[in-house]
Amino acid sequence: MILVGLQARPRQAYRLFPTPAPLSRYAQVFPTVELFWWHRLPDPRTLARLKSQVPPGFRFSAYGHKHLTFERSGRERRTLRRLLRRFRALGEKRGALRILVPPLEEEALAGWLELLEEVWREQGRPRLALEVLPGLEGPVLEHGFAVVNRGGPFHYLLDPKALPPGEGFAYFSRLEEALGALQTGGAGLHS
Repeated sequence: MILVGLQARPRQAYRLFPTPAPLSRYAQVFPTVELFWWHRLPDPRTLARLKSQVPPGFRFSAYGHKHLTFERSGRERRTLRRLLRRFRALGEKRGALRILVPPLEEEALAGWLELLEEVWREQGRPRLALEVLPGLEGPVLEHGFAVVNRGGPFHYLLDPKALPPGEGFAYFSRLEEALGALQTGGAGLHS
């Protein structure tokens, strides 16, 4: 089943729902949201507060993080560990983590993927989806990660035209499309 929600800037998504408690109201309609972790990671208290506002079965995915260098280094290892640890703190309400990978030469991508895989394994193998340029999907899939809008061990879809069969997440930038996807086969909390 594909869980459907709004992408990347949830505060904007929540504003579409009346206050008080816009996230709680959002979660009455959608079973997932993609959090925007590009600039900074939320602190543990913020994560606890978010988790307390949604029902069982709701999933938080996240998009991040600008401090990644995509080089195989100790600094990158620390940044990846911090990112994955913070994501793991979402516990049972964790969806998938999306990482935008810049244009890299295949050799540089291979080295970074090896580092990512090491950290990913030590952090409990959370669901990861990498957004890469066409033609670089092969190495990503070989390491067991999903490729955004292209498949993998699960689907991570951004503004898809239609929902494919299978499991995963579909995030939309527009409310109307997300509601339409719920009506045409996307999974809600009560599906």
